[in-house]
Amino acid sequence: MRSRTGTCAPRRRRAFTFVLLVAALAASCGGAGRNETARSTAKGACDLAYVTKQIDDHRGIADWTYPGDPFDAKKATGKTVFSIQENSTNPFTNTVVAGMKDVADKIGITLVDYPNQGQHTQWIQGIEQAISRKVDAIVLSGGTIGPIYFKEQAAAAERAGIPIITVVDRDRTQSAQPNTAVRVSQPYAEAAQLDADWIIKQTACDANVLVITTNEVIAGDINSKAAQDEFAKHCSGGCKTRFVNVPLSQWATKVGTTVQTEVSSNQDLNYVFPLYDPMTQFVVPGIQLGGGITRVKVATYNGTPGILRMIQTGDTVEMIVGENETHLGYAAMDQAMRLMTGVDPIADGDYGIPLRVFDDSNVDETGVPPKYGVGYGDQWRIGFLEAWGLSG
Repeated sequence: MRSRTGTCAPRRRRAFTFVLLVAALAASCGGAGRNETARSTAKGACDLAYVTKQIDDHRGIADWTYPGDPFDAKKATGKTVFSIQENSTNPFTNTVVAGMKDVADKIGITLVDYPNQGQHTQWIQGIEQAISRKVDAIVLSGGTIGPIYFKEQAAAAERAGIPIITVVDRDRTQSAQPNTAVRVSQPYAEAAQLDADWIIKQTACDANVLVITTNEVIAGDINSKAAQDEFAKHCSGGCKTRFVNVPLSQWATKVGTTVQTEVSSNQDLNYVFPLYDPMTQFVVPGIQLGGGITRVKVATYNGTPGILRMIQTGDTVEMIVGENETHLGYAAMDQAMRLMTGVDPIADGDYGIPLRVFDDSNVDETGVPPKYGVGYGDQWRIGFLEAWGLSG
């Protein structure tokens, strides 16, 4: 059982082994390989009322409303959508595509998912294949894939009348990439703020945090900045943060050693905050090897089932800001179908996909063990089907 300050009473831990396929995801990154560190001490007021309300407001299943006007999605029957994930072995984007396929089967759309291992040359080949097949839309899924890596081919798709839809490549507050028709944007900044709020609340404004960032994704360091601003605005001068940038390609080799060094050298450290929860498989062993397993907790973002399972089976991973990847897949197909049927798309790409805070109190709602797309209710699915003129 956890106390209100985030300390934990002993309980039996069940053995748990989890391996994510992030090595392939790492290969898809096209950014810098230099680690960057920064230390700061937040100097705002200690606003426990605010951060507590933020967490409480995100504990339950949120209401959701379809963001556009209804349309006849069945007019897209017989069309072809070409999907390119940032990496075909990435479980996050696999679930996005599974949601897309669910929609495609309901409407009668052919969905082609192009296999790749995250190499830019493979993405280019995929775009070229989509153009040669004269598909009706291209969907790019993931935070590292986008037309910035294949401008010539994206322009060729545009000339051929094939719209490109990007999914989770940039934050809601950022503009779309060039050569994209529409997008499904991602709440990167909001999620980072919620993680910071949790840490401030749990430590009663006495946080000492190591934040592990990955700034070379297409969205950049927007979530790093959001977290830093949240600590500065709502935590007192006692809140201390250190930001360390670890490129995707170095997660397996650098995340664990970075955490271990900080845990062993900083006896006041009480939280590690990896921006993306696949990092957590390397964070937890680093905490253990650094001798901090009873004092250092983890808060993170995404809602990968294996990391949610760590909340169920242990005490180190304390909270995850989760999102529904299947919902993202429905949103991607909604944009594609609107374009293919001549209906105006959701211009800003903001589908209001809710974030939910998972901890010991509600994590079992994701399944035991957790499953993708579970724990977010059914209102979102019903809303899409009604907007498309379909029944369940």
